[in-house]
Amino acid sequence: MSGTYDPDRIRRRLKPFDLSKMYRVIPEHHRSTPLGTGIAPSRFGDPAGKFAVLYAADSVSCAFWESMVRDRFTRMKRRRLSKHEVQTRLVVTLRSTQSVSLVDLRNDGPIRIGAPTAVAHDKNHAAGRALAAAVHGTLPDADGFLYPSRFTGHACVAIFDRAIRKLQALDMTLLITHTSFLAALDDYEIELVDPPK
Repeated sequence: MSGTYDPDRIRRRLKPFDLSKMYRVIPEHHRSTPLGTGIAPSRFGDPAGKFAVLYAADSVSCAFWESMVRDRFTRMKRRRLSKHEVQTRLVVTLRSTQSVSLVDLRNDGPIRIGAPTAVAHDKNHAAGRALAAAVHGTLPDADGFLYPSRFTGHACVAIFDRAIRKLQALDMTLLITHTSFLAALDDYEIELVDPPK
């Protein structure tokens, strides 16, 4: 892809948001750092590895789908998930302690900033990573992105590591005991199974 993004056009989609309750699903061994994140390939991860991104969703079922399931049940008649995999995860409830400035990629957001729709909707994350690098590098007041989950359509946020100080973890619950997760299992017809002996 040639050309560069117009920072002024992106700035017009930069809006303040107060996040009252968002969720992320993390491995239990990260219990001591519920808002921790590392540099890793992801939708809005930096292709050069200069910054990290924290992801959260506005529902537990979406956070579960985004962090654990993704495309694993595509074309599968029975949806089975290892009970052990679920037992080793936590649901972190978080909020913002001040407004976060997010590039709004919901609805027609991508075309308004001149980005391909792939930034928010594609399984291939190259377009999202290129946009994230451009936004992080040219708009220091941008804290990240607000975008729709490609799985459930719920609202998700991607927060640059430079803005994680604006977030606060409120609660942690074992995923396997969380009522919203248990409801999601029924809703999506997912069966928890014991690992083979």
